[in-house]
Amino acid sequence: MKLAGGYNVSIKGRPSNDVEVLPEPQVLQLPLQSRFLNFSNVRVEEGQHVRLGEVLAKDPDHFAIPLLAPRAGTVRLAAAENHIVLEDVSRADHEPYDSFEETEHIPENLGSVGIKRYKLLQLGAWQFFRNAETGGPVDPFGTPTAVIVSTVHFEPYVARGDVQMQKRLRAFTRGLEHLQTLLEYQQIYLALPEVHSSLALKVRDMIRGYAWAKPVGIPFRYPRRTQRRSYRVKLKGRQLRIHRTPP
Repeated sequence: MKLAGGYNVSIKGRPSNDVEVLPEPQVLQLPLQSRFLNFSNVRVEEGQHVRLGEVLAKDPDHFAIPLLAPRAGTVRLAAAENHIVLEDVSRADHEPYDSFEETEHIPENLGSVGIKRYKLLQLGAWQFFRNAETGGPVDPFGTPTAVIVSTVHFEPYVARGDVQMQKRLRAFTRGLEHLQTLLEYQQIYLALPEVHSSLALKVRDMIRGYAWAKPVGIPFRYPRRTQRRSYRVKLKGRQLRIHRTPP
């Protein structure tokens, strides 16, 4: 039988017991374009000093999603093509810049849920939400059918979800609760691998206490030596269907 997909790379050694903290970079190159976003509306000038969290550019075609400065530094616009370069990068000693505080006007018809979404948009967090069908940005003022939160990795060389969540389960729980406040009555589907570790059991026990969250099991087939399968989530009405697509 010929197997399609996957990796066959021998890796020697084992993970270190310590996490090495890398030094702060002196220069950061921030791309103005990605697969779905184009930050064409540059809001800073050459040589300008910006604070941590200050707006560098916005995408006018996708709900004015902002590109925020990840560190304080000096702006260079011509140092790299299609990039904003920050030199003399440093962590700010003062409070980070909060663009939401300078918002001149918030539409009254947004409601409490809309205001929370608008704040996430202004603070640069909304770009991490994706349309489950297209992969593109989500309309912050639209009405979603449901929200899918995945804890599954199908790619190698990335720490498993249970490893990343081991010491962050409480923060993960708070994140789900905050995500629920961005919705009205829609369901949250939590994609979980079908494993039986102690952490997985804790997550499932946690979900049982939330009427608005529903776990969805994903068969744990990779990286075992079986034919690799990909799983695609589709929403039809309020039902979640998982289809197994052969390679």
